[in-house]
Amino acid sequence: MKPHRPSTFAAAFPVGRGHPTPAAMLSRDERDRYLIAAADRYCIGLSDNEAADILVARLTRFRETAWRNDGPEALCPPRHRGTIREFFWMILKARDRLPGERLVREVLRASERDRG
Repeated sequence: MKPHRPSTFAAAFPVGRGHPTPAAMLSRDERDRYLIAAADRYCIGLSDNEAADILVARLTRFRETAWRNDGPEALCPPRHRGTIREFFWMILKARDRLPGERLVREVLRASERDRG
């Protein structure tokens, strides 16, 4: 029997205990992009700390109310489109977990965006 040679890409994405899967990394990246977009659009002129406080408070309220009914839907409901709730829906659809204020602050600070 021929000995098994591991792929040269085997260590590219370490999977297992303590390592996120590529799918988890992708969902976090998508959530972070939506957080940055929501802050850029609805928290103009605020510091990253203030924006994080507002986003987490409103996201928490959205998850406790509208998300309970709208979460299973495949597409964002039309009543949320064009509002901050559209971003909240996409954030929770990407990763159904509430980010903490500290995480949101770190995401906003790490982004290279105009802080107008």
